[in-house]
This record gives sequence, C-alpha cells and structure tokens, in this order.
Amino acid sequence: MADIDRISEELGIPWETKKDIPFQSRVPFIGLLWDLDNHTVSITDSKRSKYLSAISEWESKLKHILKEVQRLYGKLLHACLVIPEGQAYLTRLEAFMSLFHNSPLIPRHTPKHTSDDLHWWKSKLHVSLSRSIPTPTPIINVLAYSDASSEVGIGITIGERWRAWRLLPGWKTDGQDIGWVEAVGLLFLAIAIHSEYNHHPGTHIVVYSDNHGVVEGW
Repeated sequence: MADIDRISEELGIPWETKKDIPFQSRVPFIGLLWDLDNHTVSITDSKRSKYLSAISEWESKLKHILKEVQRLYGKLLHACLVIPEGQAYLTRLEAFMSLFHNSPLIPRHTPKHTSDDLHWWKSKLHVSLSRSIPTPTPIINVLAYSDASSEVGIGITIGERWRAWRLLPGWKTDGQDIGWVEAVGLLFLAIAIHSEYNHHPGTHIVVYSDNHGVVEGW
C-alpha cells in the first residue's frame, strides 16, 4: 500500500489514505463484503442496519415527498445486488415516484400494499445475506416465448411446442389486470422450462415476454 501511495504521489494522484483497505481476500467495497476465496458477496452488517433504520423512519410517516421516496428506493435497489428477487418488491415505490410529476415537494400518501413490500424487505434484512458472485455463463436459447390477451388468455411456446390457457369470466378481480396475466404467462413458461431442465442444475436459459413491466419485475 505504501508503494502505491508513493507512486501515486509522484503522479499527482491524491488518495484518501484513511479509506485504504489492506490487500486481502475478504474486503468491503461499495457497501458490500466481497469474499474472493469463496466467491460470494454479502451486505455488510452496518449497511443492513442502515437500511432497516431507513425503513423504520419511512414507516413513522403517513406522507412522503419525492426525495424521501428516492432515498429509500436507492438503498433497497443497492441491496438487490445481493438480493436480486428484491426487484419485484420495488415496483410500488417505482410507481410512487411517477405520481409526483412536477410537484416533488408536495407530500403524498403511500400507495396501497407498499407496507407489504417493506415488511418483506425487513424480513430479509434482519438476517445475514450472501450470494455467489456471478461468473460468465453460456445462455441457451430454446425459443421460449410467452404472451397474453385479456380477450383470450395465455399462450406459451418452446421451440415448435405450444400450450394455452383460457381466462375464466370474472378474472379481473383484486386488482388483476393484463399485467397480472402477462406475469402469470411468464411464470407458466418458467415452470414448463424448469420441468424439462431441472436435471441440468446451473443451466441458464433466455425467455421472452413483450411486457416491459413484467420483464423488469422478474
């Protein structure tokens, strides 16, 4: 480290020396703990506490301005680097941000069911979490597609094979809309693929959906 500091000083590159981290196989970086021997990355305990405190502060208010939504969203989005399934529990905060338009300083009520998402986040952040550091992996294209129509139903194709389901009358209940149907279609596609490739652990397969919201949620 001293050698790096000496050469950097000659080159005119300033370093904040108090932030120096000695070379080792287990180091904190960008709020995450990287274990290079075990190829895992986890959220540091200090970050988990910080995120839990942010959720508690959020829950102490009934209304929020845009900056408060962005602040909480940014923290939880960062946690998704270790908890990728958490992206599905950020959609209500994303929708909340879109409501402010040109009035970022006017407090607004939190959308319905946002508390359910935050309850999920608290259950995750209360325990230590880690995931394997992703490595380059070949992705197989089996021509897997899903689509949906509110007038007809759900259809999936895998190569030259297909399957379809008809929507039953009255399916539009409890907030279920075409987005929900598209999500179910992609779920059915994933289940169909998994049943065929479950004896090949670690296989990565690309699937296609034409609904941007569903794709981002997944």
